[in-house]
Amino acid sequence: MANKQRGWLILLLCLLCLCGCSRKEAGADPSAGRYAIYYLDKTATKLTPLIYETQTTDKNQLVGELMQQFLHVPSAEDLITATGDKTRYESFSFDDKVLYVYFDENYQDLKTDRKTLCSAALTETLAQIIGVEHVGIYSGGKPLAGVDGSLLGPFSENDFVNSVSDVNSYETVELPLYFAAADGKKFTEETRSVTYRANTLLEQVAVEQLIAGPRGSGKAILPPETKLLSISVNENICYLNFSKEFLNPVTGVSPDVSLYALVDTLTGLKTVQRVRISVEGSQSVLFRDTISLDALFEQNLDYVGKGLPGNTASPSETAATDASQ
Repeated sequence: MANKQRGWLILLLCLLCLCGCSRKEAGADPSAGRYAIYYLDKTATKLTPLIYETQTTDKNQLVGELMQQFLHVPSAEDLITATGDKTRYESFSFDDKVLYVYFDENYQDLKTDRKTLCSAALTETLAQIIGVEHVGIYSGGKPLAGVDGSLLGPFSENDFVNSVSDVNSYETVELPLYFAAADGKKFTEETRSVTYRANTLLEQVAVEQLIAGPRGSGKAILPPETKLLSISVNENICYLNFSKEFLNPVTGVSPDVSLYALVDTLTGLKTVQRVRISVEGSQSVLFRDTISLDALFEQNLDYVGKGLPGNTASPSETAATDASQ
């Protein structure tokens, strides 16, 4: 397959750091009602979390409560809101595990670096809510878009990979991923915008996105409990080492589809021609009792679905909640 990867935008954000500290370092514990709310420092180049404690457990009420905190900096803190003074929050809605948040047109008009920081802050804040796996952002009634018009999101925490204090350069790419079709016998492409640290391997980002699973009509190809233990690329060969959970079956998806959706995703990148897979350091294993991993895997187009619907998550037009609280 020809390399379909294209960057909608390459960001070289001269950030001192994207996040001042992680949720764990900040003391966040959503299970105990402690949430990290993300704001910007005065230079608008750094995200800083503050802990907010609540006893609220109802999901809809909790979204409203966290948004109230997100939009208003505590008076004693020398911080600013990620959205700025002009952007107006309107409402939110749920579509399964996707939380859609609606703003006026000023969100789309934010400068590119500010918009990236704001999207990261919003996602990191709201994805702590149990049952929320992705956050979709709408501006002026339309999905958030890049400067070239390509749609951005919905976002997950993994879309802002390794947002730690030593990071000062990010890139955003439109990444083609393969997930299983409904019958589990073919796979179909889902293109996803991902913002990641520039010194992180794009191959790692792609695999982590595959493990996170599809956002639209596709089916997962890998068990969500799978861990990527190591990854490297040498002479156009991508070397992967997974935890043993990689071998677990995925209901309704054939082993060949799971394996070659992974392989074809990686060989779609310009740096990879072949893939070698290990499980906890060993290649002398059968993938789901069927396929020997003691081989170099190359692109295989036999499983690419034709005429399949694209995987595009769309927001629910119901259950919108009034933002005025």
